[in-house]
Parts: sequence; C-alpha cells; structure tokens
Amino acid sequence: MKNYFLASLFFLLTSCAYSQWNPNTFINLAVSSLNGDDLQTATTSDGKTWIAFYSNNGGNYDMRAQLLDVNGNKLLGPDGMLVSNQTSGSATFVFNVCIDGNNSLIIGYQYEVSGVLSAVVSKVNTDGTLPWGNGVVLGEGLAPYPAINKTNDVVVCWNNNSPSTLRVQKVSNAGITMWSSPISINVGTSNTTRGQIVCHPNGDFTTVFQKKSFGISTTLYAQRYNTSGVALWASPVQLSNQTTSAARYYSILTIGNTTYYGYYSSVGFRFNSFLQKIKDDGTLPWGINGSAFSTYNGASDPYQQTTSIAHATASPYIWSACTYSNSAQSQYGVFVQKFDTAAGTVLLNSIGKEVFPISASFESLAGSLSLFNDAPFFSIYDVDYKIYATRLDANGDFVWPGNRVELSSTTAGPGSPKGRFAFTTCVNNQSVAVWSENRGVENIVYAQAITPFGVLPVAMKNFTVTKKSNTCDLNWTTVSEINCTGFDIERASDRLLFSKIGKVNSKSVNGNSNTTLQYYFQDNMPLIGNNYYRLKQLDVDGNYKYSNIAIIKFDETSALSIQSVFPNPAVEFTEIILFSKYSGKCNIVLYDEAGRKINRFAKQLINGNNSININTTCLSKGIYIINMSTDNGLSVSTKLIVNHSK
Repeated sequence: MKNYFLASLFFLLTSCAYSQWNPNTFINLAVSSLNGDDLQTATTSDGKTWIAFYSNNGGNYDMRAQLLDVNGNKLLGPDGMLVSNQTSGSATFVFNVCIDGNNSLIIGYQYEVSGVLSAVVSKVNTDGTLPWGNGVVLGEGLAPYPAINKTNDVVVCWNNNSPSTLRVQKVSNAGITMWSSPISINVGTSNTTRGQIVCHPNGDFTTVFQKKSFGISTTLYAQRYNTSGVALWASPVQLSNQTTSAARYYSILTIGNTTYYGYYSSVGFRFNSFLQKIKDDGTLPWGINGSAFSTYNGASDPYQQTTSIAHATASPYIWSACTYSNSAQSQYGVFVQKFDTAAGTVLLNSIGKEVFPISASFESLAGSLSLFNDAPFFSIYDVDYKIYATRLDANGDFVWPGNRVELSSTTAGPGSPKGRFAFTTCVNNQSVAVWSENRGVENIVYAQAITPFGVLPVAMKNFTVTKKSNTCDLNWTTVSEINCTGFDIERASDRLLFSKIGKVNSKSVNGNSNTTLQYYFQDNMPLIGNNYYRLKQLDVDGNYKYSNIAIIKFDETSALSIQSVFPNPAVEFTEIILFSKYSGKCNIVLYDEAGRKINRFAKQLINGNNSININTTCLSKGIYIINMSTDNGLSVSTKLIVNHSK
C-alpha cells in the first residue's frame, strides 16, 4: 500500500513545528524571535491574523510579515517572512496595511530608491509568495495608506516629501500603476498630510486628510474621487474647525457610499471626541465637527482622547470607544458611546457610558474597537502594564463575570512598557491582541487570542492522523483547556463538506485543565481517496473552534479486495472471499470469455470478509470474468476457470 502519505508530515510542514497560542499570560505567543518594533494587523475572512512588523537588522529596519491561523500556528515560519530588506533608514516610519479580496496582505511602507525615501506597496499572498517582488514604488514620500476597491485594485495615498502634499495612485491587482501620474491633494495653496482612504461599493473612494498649519497642528478635510481618480466635489470639504494632529491617524469606516470618521481634536488645552458623517455629495448632515461623543467641554471636565469606531453589517448604529483622562492627564479611564447612523444622536448618555472609571489604575484603550453581536469587544492596558479584554452588551454593560479577562500579565516595567497595540476584528468567534514588548533583551511582538465568551482558546497541538492497514488513527494533545466539553471528529472528501463521524469527551475536570492531556480516535471506515480530518473543540456554552486540517489518502484496493477464489478451476461451485471496508450492496456480474453477460445478482456486504458462493454446474467449460462493484464506486474483478465435461 504505497498510495498514501502521513498527515504527520503535513502538519510538520504547516503547523505543529511553529508554535500555538500560549494560554500562560506570563508567556503569550511570540510572533517571531526577531526584534519587532512598529506593527500593523489585519484579519482574513476565515479568521487568520496577518501581522506586519519592522525588525531592526543591524541598524536597518526590515519589513516582515507573519500569518497566524485560528489556533496560533505560524504559517510563514518561526520568524515570519522577509518582505523587504531594502535600505529604510535607522528609524521606523509610519506604515499601514489592508486585506485584498483573496486575503492577501497589502503593506504600504517606504524604503530608499536612489538614496531617497519613497512610498512602496507590497503584496504578500497567504502562501508566503510576493507576487509584486520588491513592491511597487509609488514615488518620493512617506506613510502610504492603502485601501482595496471593488475590482480588487489598491488605491493608496502617501505624503510627498517636497512639498509636503498628499499623492494618490491606483495599483492593479497585478502590481501595475494605473494612472500616468498620481493625484495631488491640496486645500487651496495649503499643504496636506496624513491621508486615509475608504473605497465605496459604487467604485468611488473618499480620502480624509489633514491640512497643515504650524508645527503638527492640522485641520481635517475630505475629498471624493471616482474610479478614474477625478475629484467629485468642487473643492475639499472641511470636517472640523478644531485642531487635529499630523502625528496621528484617526478611525475611519464606510457604510455603503457614506464615510464615517471618529476622531479627537483640541480647543485650547482640552481634547474632545467626535463622530463625523460625510455623505457622497460632500455634505455634512451633522454639521461641522460632527456628533460629539460627550457634552464634557469645560476646562476642568474630563478630556476625550484616543478614539476608535466600529460598525456591524446592516446595523443602524456605530459604536465608539474612547480613552478619557482628567484635566491634568494624570489619570485615565475608558468610556463608550453608541451613535444612531441616521440622526447622529447618542444613545447611551450625554457624557458617554463609563466602562472603566478615570483613576490611578490608568485603564486605556489598547488597539481598535471590535464588535460582537453589535456590541463592544475590545482590549485595554493598565498602570501595571497588563493587557485585558472586555465585552459589553447593547447597553454598554459588562457581559463577563469579573468584567474583564487577562491577556498578558505583568512582564514589563516603566522603562520598557508594552506598546504598539492592536486588537483585531472578531471573526469566527475570536479576536487577537497584538503588541510589542521588551522582556529583557529587545522588543518582541506578542499575540494572544480571546473569544467573545471570555475564554482563552484551548491550546491544542500535535494533531496527527496516521494510516493503518484499513483504519486511520487520530491523535492530539491539549496543553490547557477552559470550559471544554470535548471534540467532534469531522471528515470530508473535498476540504469543504465536513460531517461528524465521532466524538471524544474532554478528559479535564469540569472542562478546565492546565496540564497536558492526550486524546485518541480511530476511524474504522475511511473514504476511498482523500480523507480530510479536523477537530471541532466544543465549549460548555455551545461555542466551538476548529483545528487545522489533516489529510490521508486510501487507494481502492485497500477498501475492496479479493482475498481468495477457491476452488479455481471450479467444477460444481467456487467461493470468493471478498474484503470490504464498507457495508452496502454489491453487484456481481459474470461475463464469458467473449464479454457477454451470463448472470447477475447482488449481495449485501458487511465491513470485513464476505463469502460469495457461485454455482458453476450450469456453466459451460471455459474462462469467465467475475466483476464485483459497490454503490459507492468500488470495483474489483477476478478470473474463474470452469473445468467439467458439460
């Protein structure tokens, strides 16, 4: 039986070799053993996590990328893959990412071209290939910001260096610039910076950007373009009359052809948070600045700072999360607000809903706001440099007992705090917190998954499937379990249509364990051809998560085979011993040497050896062919010699 391969080899190449989520919050999952500084994340449609990060390589900052599957397996090697080691300077610069329609990662960053820092976009496929090679060079400048349009092309804006003015270019899915020259964006004669792009279903895209003033002070504007890059409004539209910062990006999303922008700005020394609505005709139905997160606006009132917005498909609401501080900015807390997308009215209370109070505990928003069941799901960090996740209901109240779940314990101090926070969109009942941290030698990028049910994922490893003569043995290990009831074993012939073939109960006590547990299951009736296996880990509350997929192949002879034909030659009868791995009907057809059908009958097979008796007394002397076929497509044949005087 040589027509097979072991799933253990498959997993050596794709998963087990390269770590998994570590449930120990003092350890976490190291995304790479290499230095990791600034980072950006994105979530694929099937719940994988892209992480792009700068890595200091002897004074030059390389761009690297890692892809984690839902179980925390590193799919691009133990240290991720090198995207670019082009000269980029001795400091990191702002970069941004997005996902295209094929779940490939698009990275907008910069490196030197002929000694000049230039904006670049690179594409990284999920298999780790770089279809655009060293990337598409857009032109002199920094901080490119990419977005994907409806035809899977990339629209990207960046800061031109001299003069400091935004440029915009479109790059095809094949990595070719599509406009003969980039668009330039100015407000009158004023320079611009910090552009962000959202693409709309009708093919248009909106750029929100900042008009430069003195120092890093800016004012927000927007302009809309059609798919050819033609401006659709007579002039850029001013979004706010308060001061924003050229050192920051803010939070942007699109609902249909309307753009929403969550930002915070300053009047004097205080900060205020807003949600602005920008219609496709350039009007601002909520007026200049937009809808205020809070009515706090006095000199001694709490300040509203880092703001993140999120929207669930088809929801009439937009949620916003905001870090609050006292007026001295010596204590921090977190508030949320819920906006009506039609009227802009706030739906919680006029000052925002307090989640974590302003206090010396210093709770602050860490990464982007995610949603689950159209309600907030996000991460925070505190004065002890711990990271937590929390989830709220539709009223902004806590869902989980204890209010929050620890993601990363105290491992840093004031001289090396955690930073560069990300919290991914919740897909397939999971979000991932990602951050950079120095735990003694240099900054490393770490990650930890969390379900919206307040559970750190079961840490599963070493899932292997091994072929025996006519069976498959499945083995796997868990190093921790939380609220786990057991595992459904699922099988498919095509990687798509899985069905349950068995279940193994958890060996943990009350569903919880922090020790290594070994599991085993045997499939006694594998399919002919490819068998795809996966585990469905089940939680107490009915939620679940899948393992990776393993594959084993069985050829036909191992499933239906003739063990013996005796006697042969036959005089009065012969007995055929037919081994079958399947129960079901078998059609037996007898042909003479000329190929004419002589007889036909059926027999019900069982799993194992089956006896088929054929009366040969009525047959003429000669050579016959006996064909045996099952309803599921298996077929074997044998030659029979009849030797009597008839």
